[in-house]
Amino acid sequence: MKQLFAIDLHDYEGCTRVFRRPSARGIIIRNGKIALVYSTKENYYKFPGGGIHGDERKKTALIREVREEVGLTVIPESIAGFGSVLRRQRSNHSPDTVFEQENFYYVCRVEDTMAEQNLDDYEREAGFVLRYADLDEAIRVNGAFTSPDGFDEIMIRREWRVLQLIRDTMIRERLLPHAYLMRVFPEGESIYTKEYAAALEELLEKYPGNRLLWELESVSGAQESAAFILGHCDGAMVSPDDFGRTFTRLLRPIYERADVSSFAARMYELWQVFPEGIRNDEPFIRLCFAGDPLDSGGGEARTREILERFLTYYD
Repeated sequence: MKQLFAIDLHDYEGCTRVFRRPSARGIIIRNGKIALVYSTKENYYKFPGGGIHGDERKKTALIREVREEVGLTVIPESIAGFGSVLRRQRSNHSPDTVFEQENFYYVCRVEDTMAEQNLDDYEREAGFVLRYADLDEAIRVNGAFTSPDGFDEIMIRREWRVLQLIRDTMIRERLLPHAYLMRVFPEGESIYTKEYAAALEELLEKYPGNRLLWELESVSGAQESAAFILGHCDGAMVSPDDFGRTFTRLLRPIYERADVSSFAARMYELWQVFPEGIRNDEPFIRLCFAGDPLDSGGGEARTREILERFLTYYD
């Protein structure tokens, strides 16, 4: 499993021992919302999951912990790795010990039936409940979280960063397959207003002998299709106009709900990873400058103007 990022406070000079506690955590998305543990006492979100016991298999621990914390039953064959996060810092229980935790995140589906939670004392005290949350709302809540307990604050900062990575991945995976098909098979806008699978099926009917379409049809879902496309093209196959038209359509509802400062910052990060032929063309180049008014004195109105001109460029 690839490592998404690491959090290392380097605050453990003089420690003589290392305490390792790996964990498994579930990424469960239903109807556009994400299943999270919400602390009614501390007002934060975390992914359902927890510590791996001894020689227990990671996926076994995931199934057990998700059921205990939120009462959801993970479907074993649906489990797929998303990435891991390594955390290292001085233990908050033993001053001569390094706390080291590799957190393994898995995308998975769950059964419709619910079981009772089985919380430990700490989890009951924190008021853990299951919530299907809007992704942007969970990011906002965790981004604003502060605590006198710095140990917990690092944990929530970790979850906040993983939530952001999930949002960026979802944007890319929803966008890329459509944009690629729009470039290779310029059929007009009407076919691409449908779900990706329906658009692909219609193209297969029109081009039954096309090998690329059959290869894509054999791949299950937008995530796998995006990975396939990224592995078989250099990005030049997607034109700036096709990319931008789909991209801005996907971003509008996110922009309408998001804090303008955080939205501008995330757009700049996305702009940095665009292919060069897209990044430096209109209207994408505007994303490079959207945060400047905020940095130079809080010019939110000017930032909104830049972002809205970008989002309406293809109207």
